[in-house]
Amino acid sequence: MVADFVTTNAGDAAFAVVKTLDNVDKGLTDEQITKKTKTDVNEVRAILNKLHYLGIIAYSKEKAKESNWYNYTWFLKKDRIKELIADRANDEMEKLQKKLKYEQNYTFFKCSNGCEKLPFELACEYNFKCPECGNAMESMDDQTDKDAITKKIAEIKKFLE
Repeated sequence: MVADFVTTNAGDAAFAVVKTLDNVDKGLTDEQITKKTKTDVNEVRAILNKLHYLGIIAYSKEKAKESNWYNYTWFLKKDRIKELIADRANDEMEKLQKKLKYEQNYTFFKCSNGCEKLPFELACEYNFKCPECGNAMESMDDQTDKDAITKKIAEIKKFLE
């Protein structure tokens, strides 16, 4: 779940950066992360910026005495990752609950070509002829869809516990 979240929000190479930061206590510079992940330094910096924007990582900066440049040390904020994933899971669960309620409150019709299903009211407006292909529409048993939504809601609830 963490890998999916990080990859979706910061790119394919971002999870390697998160794993690298997860395995250290004192934090790492972007150059150290680049060496450990074997990723281009510019790509690592872009990923670090995305992760920082999400609030998943933080940094401290220190001025180098010999060059007057700043050195940034990056740290992983594990608790923030958990919060964000829980927030996303709650949002998904709310959407699924609304969808389940919609599925339970309507009778749906569909043509034999597999075009989009329509609630009774809309199918009636089209005289039970599919607006996409013109075939006759028949009442459908969408219990499988309802069961799948219910199962997904249960999975999310279990995850959040």
